Amino acid sequence: MEWSKVKNIIILLLLLVNGFLLVLVGMRQERTDQYQRSALTQAVEVLEQNGIQVEEEKLSDVQGLVSQSVERSTQGEQDLVRTLLGEDAVRVDQGGGLYTYENSRGQVSIRPGGEISARMAADGGWETQDPLSHAQQLLDNAGVKAELLEAQLEQGSGTVLFRQQWQAAPLFSSHILFAYQDGRLTGIEGTLLIQEQGQTSAVGDTGEAITLPTALLRFLDGVLTSGEVCTAIESMQAGYLASQSFSGSISLNPTWLIRSDTADYYLSAVTGELTRVSEG
Repeated sequence: MEWSKVKNIIILLLLLVNGFLLVLVGMRQERTDQYQRSALTQAVEVLEQNGIQVEEEKLSDVQGLVSQSVERSTQGEQDLVRTLLGEDAVRVDQGGGLYTYENSRGQVSIRPGGEISARMAADGGWETQDPLSHAQQLLDNAGVKAELLEAQLEQGSGTVLFRQQWQAAPLFSSHILFAYQDGRLTGIEGTLLIQEQGQTSAVGDTGEAITLPTALLRFLDGVLTSGEVCTAIESMQAGYLASQSFSGSISLNPTWLIRSDTADYYLSAVTGELTRVSEG
């Protein structure tokens, strides 16, 4: 038999094998999806049997979110300060990881965990007719992605509150508040996780995240164990929660923010631990 015919037969056999493998993978994925849907439905039924109503369309999963470790970026912090104060701000090391920056436009303090406090001088030049757009622009200039949570403004005075986003997911522990008086920026308070342009995050080996059905059952167990009163889950949002390690790096762990009819909770997708969100 000619080699060209043999080659064509081999190619055909390889295509058939690949097609068969694709069918097997598709069937396996379909069975997995069916199992997950069934497990989620059963978990919702268990909660409802215990008096907690849940609407499945209001639940989000943490698939795609991975635990990360992010090192503090003093260079990134200086870039943020330059956005606020300009190039001539003087940095002073106060010890313990606290840095202050100051010039005629104001003063900015940044702590190791990303806590930021800024006081702007009365003649600092930060005046605007649109505080909301102004605050958003400052964050954009600093390379910080954030979503608006609340704006309480009247005639150029009031506050604008943002929550930081990390790789398109909400960073629940990072909020930043901008204060304005008569169209002038007077101060900034909150926490931001600052990263240099092009810097990558190390991914920690913390094992596979718990599934959404398991998370619902962990929530039920935590509520029943603590004696909390809850009759409905109003939403379940996936994101990150930050904590500072002893080494000084910031750990980001996949977490659900669960809003019930009585309180808000964090549920770790790594450990399954349920904690109530502190007020204020």
